[in-house]
Amino acid sequence: MSLLLRRIALENFRKFRAPHEIAGLTDGLNVVIEPNETGKSTLLEAVRAGLFLKHNSKTQLITSFQPHGDEVGPEITLDFEVGGAAYALKKRFISRAMAELSGPRGRSQGSEAEDALQRLLGFEQGRGFDTGMAGALGMLWVSQMDGLSVTPPGERVRDLIGATLQGEAGTILGSAAFERVRGRIEGQFREYLTATGRPTGRYTAAQQRAAAAAAALGEAQQKEAALEAAFDDLAKVRAQLTTLRRELEDDHDAEERAALLGRLDTARSAAQQLATRQAEAIGTAGRLAALEDLAARGNQALNRQTGAQTRRDKAQAERGALSQRLGEARGKAAQASEALMAARTARSDARTALAEARTLNAARQIREAVAAAHERHAGILALEAERKALEGSAAHRVPTEVLADLEAGEREAIRHRTLLEADGTRVELVGPAAALTRDGAPMTPGEWTLTRETRIGLPGGGELVLRPSQALAGAQAALDKAAARQAALLAQWQLESLAQGHARNEAAREAQRGAETLAARIAAAAPVDRDLGLLAGADALKVFVAAHPLTDADENAETRPVADLEQMAETCETAYARAEAFLKQADDDLRAAEKAETPLAIDEQTALNDLAGITDELARLAAHPDFAALDSALPAAREAGATASVELEKARINAQAFDEDALRRRIDMLAARRKAAEDSRGELTSRIAALEAKVESEGGKGLAEHAAAAREEDLAARAALVRIEEEAETLRLLRDTLGEAQTETARTITGPVAARAARYVGRILPGGEPAFGEDLGLAAIRRGGTDEACEQLSRGTQEQLAILTRLAFADMLLEEGRPVSLILDDPLVYADDTRLDAMIELIVEASQRMQVILLTCRERAFRHVPGNRIRL
Repeated sequence: MSLLLRRIALENFRKFRAPHEIAGLTDGLNVVIEPNETGKSTLLEAVRAGLFLKHNSKTQLITSFQPHGDEVGPEITLDFEVGGAAYALKKRFISRAMAELSGPRGRSQGSEAEDALQRLLGFEQGRGFDTGMAGALGMLWVSQMDGLSVTPPGERVRDLIGATLQGEAGTILGSAAFERVRGRIEGQFREYLTATGRPTGRYTAAQQRAAAAAAALGEAQQKEAALEAAFDDLAKVRAQLTTLRRELEDDHDAEERAALLGRLDTARSAAQQLATRQAEAIGTAGRLAALEDLAARGNQALNRQTGAQTRRDKAQAERGALSQRLGEARGKAAQASEALMAARTARSDARTALAEARTLNAARQIREAVAAAHERHAGILALEAERKALEGSAAHRVPTEVLADLEAGEREAIRHRTLLEADGTRVELVGPAAALTRDGAPMTPGEWTLTRETRIGLPGGGELVLRPSQALAGAQAALDKAAARQAALLAQWQLESLAQGHARNEAAREAQRGAETLAARIAAAAPVDRDLGLLAGADALKVFVAAHPLTDADENAETRPVADLEQMAETCETAYARAEAFLKQADDDLRAAEKAETPLAIDEQTALNDLAGITDELARLAAHPDFAALDSALPAAREAGATASVELEKARINAQAFDEDALRRRIDMLAARRKAAEDSRGELTSRIAALEAKVESEGGKGLAEHAAAAREEDLAARAALVRIEEEAETLRLLRDTLGEAQTETARTITGPVAARAARYVGRILPGGEPAFGEDLGLAAIRRGGTDEACEQLSRGTQEQLAILTRLAFADMLLEEGRPVSLILDDPLVYADDTRLDAMIELIVEASQRMQVILLTCRERAFRHVPGNRIRL
């Protein structure tokens, strides 16, 4: 009967920390094809541990099942069938160790479950894994380390199949025929041996004849051996020469060398294309950055204009609406936070997509490099001239700290002025003002704010002195001081207003940015080129161009379209920055709304000034040459930037795909290998000529005829001696009846095993017969009358025989009604294509009689095998 594994579940078992399940195992062939280090061998070891190791054991092997660095309990769950009955086994080691077996007879736990499992599957548990103790399954579940082992079955397996072997082999022990043979041998023994066992009569004559024949044969063989050795050496050397000639005639190395030379040319082209794509990417990135910055500043100015208008409207609204404003500000802050989170997620997704999608493309041919260098040189000369002009414009920039001081001074003046207007005493003169003066000047009817000490001249020479509060007087003094400091700072930097300073800096930034972009473009336009011996830098390029004039070359350069992931990433970055700005603005608005009522007047005046500044800023932006067509120019720049970036990534991937040094080493190795083969061919030709001369000389002396006659006499003498020795030794060989009978019985029992194995061995070794030892272990393969020990066979043949003998024992165990299944972990790694196909065919046939689970990492070798495919 077959043992059928249906489901395997693991948790905390080596690399499988998280719960992992392998289900859907079928009756026939189940194939698991996965790369190395995915857990195939771990899966087999877990199944063996679940069945054959005690749950309460704490050996070093058990401890090794724990994931590295984790003190947890490895757990295995197996669902299987035996003889059509379903069973479920759950076992946990070390931490909270337990064992539970459920089946048709109910559920058992602990030691009771372990004993029931042993009785069901016919094995003996231990603290470590032993294939001998594990019974049939221990022999048939083959790990990677046991794949080459052609070892005999364990004692428990021999016991299981013993009845079948003895029934097929039979025995003559204790029969009448045995007694007649023994009596006959006793009578004949006295004709050849004395009572003490010494030779006599015919035995002695045969010995003398054999000695004389052996001496004559030894002399003839000594002479013949030299000639035979020469023949053998000649045949070996000729075979070596034939093999060497086939190798030299094989054009595989020549084809490989041609392919390597082609790949070397492609590698050189890829490097040049990479340099070109880098220059293009830097140029498009600079253009895109400038347009993005212009668009961002325009959007920010509009947003700030809207914000300033909103603040102005809010400041002009009734003071009692403060609570409503707070609610609105909080709502905006929450919306801005949500928008920022969404923008952050979108940016992360865009960055991930961009990193995964980057590829490289083919590069230019080396002969085009000189022409490209001349083109870059011409471009660099133009860029250097443009850069020099921009650097001169950038030198007139107003320091940031000066602008900050001017802005702070303007805000301070606005604050003091607003305070004076809000808290100052209002004085009004109604009616005629004849003979009245204010601070010595004629006084006119009207209203003004009292912010400092004022003297009103009265008719008759008296004065009315009006003094404001000390706080208002201080505010006025601070306002005067701020105005004076502001005027001095403007004069120092030759500015008429703060707006003019911003405008000057804006122009300087544009010039500096342009100069930096040109510097990057100049550096990018002069990359290193190993194929041309050109170092990086504009100076090296100029020297190279002067030394290498233009030659006729193919100017056609194909530009291949690319994806727009770069544009998507840049858009997400902009959206994220905008969301951050919106969130900051919302938070600022919320804090401002939570202040007291007095700052509302300050906000109103500040908003008006901001609106004036923003209007000026928008006017400056509108005057920018790219601003009018920004809506069309920006997408075009983004598309060009994305195209250049993707082309750059493709060029980088293509350049990295080739290792020029490795290609050159491989080409040199192929050349050296062919030269060594040609040298060996000359040496072998010389050896053949020498050996042929020796054979021709020795073959004419009649050595063969003389040796043949001596050999015939020796064979006849030895045959007679052997016959007499066999007759004389018969009784001696049978004296130890019990020991010799056991040996003979063991030899006879191997017949059924050899017969079953021969059906399989003949499929891969035509004419080969397996020979088994007394322990039922495969000892040798008999071919052409010669026994070849297993350890002397190739590793591939040993591996195949190990599987075939297991199939033979599995068939016998099936006949005995024992639970059988076959698991092979990375089998047939040494098999050639022909043997591999034959072995796969045998395994597929075996899967029709028992469940077979094949674990392998060789997709190409096993992809065509029919069966149930399982994924880990």
